Amino acid sequence: MRALVSLSGIIPPPADLARLCYDTVLAADGSAWQLLERGIVPHVIVGDLDSLRRIPNPDAAFPSSEIIHVPDQDSTDFEKALRLGLDRGITEFIVVGMNGGELEHTLNNWSVFLRYSKRATLEVFDSGRIGRAVFSSLALPTSPGEMISLIPQPRVRLTTRGLVWELHDEILELGSREGARNQARDRLVELDVHEGSVLVFSDAPVSRNASIQ
Repeated sequence: MRALVSLSGIIPPPADLARLCYDTVLAADGSAWQLLERGIVPHVIVGDLDSLRRIPNPDAAFPSSEIIHVPDQDSTDFEKALRLGLDRGITEFIVVGMNGGELEHTLNNWSVFLRYSKRATLEVFDSGRIGRAVFSSLALPTSPGEMISLIPQPRVRLTTRGLVWELHDEILELGSREGARNQARDRLVELDVHEGSVLVFSDAPVSRNASIQ
């Protein structure tokens, strides 16, 4: 099962959301309002609910949604949504609203994203781009000339095939060398990660399936 997870950042417009494939919708706290404005009623709203309940009668606004209050302050609403999904047997998540608000909040979201990418298949969708964490290998269908960005987390040693600027058992490291704005040379880009992990960003359409390990 694949879930759309919305966070309280900048959520894509309805036309972009309509391109995404998912079976259920999990809203982290107040992001439920943004989804509703875009014509999507979340199946589940989860979190400490401090944002959701700033507006009167949230139960009336979401009569068909399951609202789950998790007051735990040792985890973010993003993590609460992912934990709930995993407990319910969801194995794939497409996340929107990762960015927006305070920079430290966005960076914390990325930390949660990386941690849970070791337990399930997570992708982030933003501005027509898909990001995914890769720990072992990736075979990604692409279009020649498509921008492919490789962001180490925080250090990775990897080999690539199908890029204009290939990496041959080379190291990327935050603060030293990144791999943003490379380009696909062929219709398939392959990565082998020898050490560490890397965030890989490519274009949607998201109907295209990458094989990630």
